Amino acid sequence: MMITVRDSIRVAVATKGGGIVNEHFGHAKEFQIYEVDETQATFLESRQVIPYCKGGYGEQSAMDDILQKLSDCKAVLVLKIGTSAEDRLHTAGIEPVQVYDAIETAVFDYYQKWQQSEEAMV
Repeated sequence: MMITVRDSIRVAVATKGGGIVNEHFGHAKEFQIYEVDETQATFLESRQVIPYCKGGYGEQSAMDDILQKLSDCKAVLVLKIGTSAEDRLHTAGIEPVQVYDAIETAVFDYYQKWQQSEEAMV
C-alpha cells in the first residue's frame, strides 16, 4: 500500500518566547499558530486570548473563547495543562500535548505522531 502525503495541519503553541514551548495553557495570553507539513513549519499568526487560569480556577467564558480561537487546530502544545482544560480541548477535537522543547522540533514531532495515527486508521 502506498502512503500518501497528508495535507498540512495547524498547531497552536503556548510560549513565553525564545522559540520554546514553555507556557502553561491557563497562563497563555496568546497562542502562536503554525501550519505544519512533511517538510516545513510556517508561523501564521499570534491569536490573543484572555488567560484561562485565574488563581486556581478557570474562567468559563475565557475557555469558550480559547476553544473558538483554536478550533482550526489539531493540537495545542503547552508546557503544562490542568485536567479540566485538557478534557474541554479533547471534547472540542483539539489534542493537548505537554512538551518542553524548541517550537520547530515540537511541532514536527507532533506532526509525525499525528500522521502515524492517521495512517493507522486507514
